[in-house]
Amino acid sequence: MRKLSDSKLEIDRLAYFKLISKLSLAELNNKSHGWSILQHLYHCWLVESLAKQYITKKILYPESINNVSVVTYFRSFLIQFIWKLGYKAKAPKITANFPEDIDLNKLNSDWVESRESFDELISKLHELKLENKGFYRHPFIGRINLRLTLSFFNFHFNHHRSLIEKMISKL
Repeated sequence: MRKLSDSKLEIDRLAYFKLISKLSLAELNNKSHGWSILQHLYHCWLVESLAKQYITKKILYPESINNVSVVTYFRSFLIQFIWKLGYKAKAPKITANFPEDIDLNKLNSDWVESRESFDELISKLHELKLENKGFYRHPFIGRINLRLTLSFFNFHFNHHRSLIEKMISKL
């Protein structure tokens, strides 16, 4: 069983947090190019955290969970391809609200906790034999399964990481 806390995504996230921890608070909070670095990271954590909450509620009613269609896999590929071309999508409002102050260390520890909690959810999905069902509704892709959810988390984090790296290069 694939664990999120042991995944390449988590290893990459930890390495990235170590790298940006060398930046000053002013650099982390610089909003001259839109969202600050801390806001990008908070957004990525929030997306994962809200997804976990949604999935936890959704699996309480397994009879309402459908199979994932081939069209969903195509949409997942298409969305990633379009974003790689430079298209920007407006984040859902709920994932674009940020606290006044974002503490990098607290965000890091919250993310570790969130990923560990998601691992428990992954185990539950396997126990219920729901890992291949469309239990999560992505706003652009539609109902996605565990594999597509983790793939989206990976793509989403890397997308924001590349935006942050562009910001850092302009500091």
